[in-house]
Amino acid sequence: MSVNSEYGKLRKVLLCKPDYYEWQPTNETAKRTISSGQTFTIEEAQKQHREFSDAFRAAGVEVVYAEPVKGIHYQQYTRDLGKMTPKGVLLGRFKWPVRQRETSVYEKFFAGQGIPIFGKVTKGFFEGGDVHYMDNETIACGLADRSNKEGIDEARKMLKEGLGLNLITVEIPAKFIHLDEVFVRLAARVCLAHPPALPDSFLKMLKDKKIEIVEVPEDEVADLKCNVVAIDDKTVMSFKENVNTNRKLEALGFEVLKPDISIFTRGGGGPRCSCFPLERDEV
Repeated sequence: MSVNSEYGKLRKVLLCKPDYYEWQPTNETAKRTISSGQTFTIEEAQKQHREFSDAFRAAGVEVVYAEPVKGIHYQQYTRDLGKMTPKGVLLGRFKWPVRQRETSVYEKFFAGQGIPIFGKVTKGFFEGGDVHYMDNETIACGLADRSNKEGIDEARKMLKEGLGLNLITVEIPAKFIHLDEVFVRLAARVCLAHPPALPDSFLKMLKDKKIEIVEVPEDEVADLKCNVVAIDDKTVMSFKENVNTNRKLEALGFEVLKPDISIFTRGGGGPRCSCFPLERDEV
């Protein structure tokens, strides 16, 4: 199993059922949801997650499930555990204590599946939602709320020595959870982004690579309207409530999948947060 892009045909994905899912006040979206007094049942969450899983299967993606662990409430957001590389999983390091148990859980899971661990970040913080392949030589990592310089520097060293990849830092405002709240690559020449949150140097890189930016306005960013994931370079997993972004992508010729995952977006994670690609076709 290997991943070297954000848009090569997705063959296999890791999900985790939300059997113990509870909203946690670890981001501004979830804090607003909790303070509003909204509620849900586990049965409702499980139903939405089945719809999400079924959308992957309908698109020809093999779904692999990690075993949910009692007492771990955000395990459903599998993206943040790290990053799949051509040589195995780079395990990150979670910032929030409520999520830190997940690392050992997934380490055991990958061992049981025979999936190699390429490396493990042991200093600072480094979360998968911040990490994006830019090309075969470059990987970008957001520097904001969840990944810090110490964690990024350790990952940079491993990626350079083990894979020859150059890790570039993309500094974004700390109010955003991860880089994939304001930037997501969907194809070789298309991305979703909120440009005001991105540094000029990064925007210049996108321009130089001739990557078209489909803009997501600030009033939609906090509702995870940028947080979608490519199935391939013509198909996107979005969600039902993402009306404006879905229309923009369809106008560009993308097929857009739209499961209802409102319980999870209200907790602070969209489709991209909720999946960990294990295998994509090489690009």
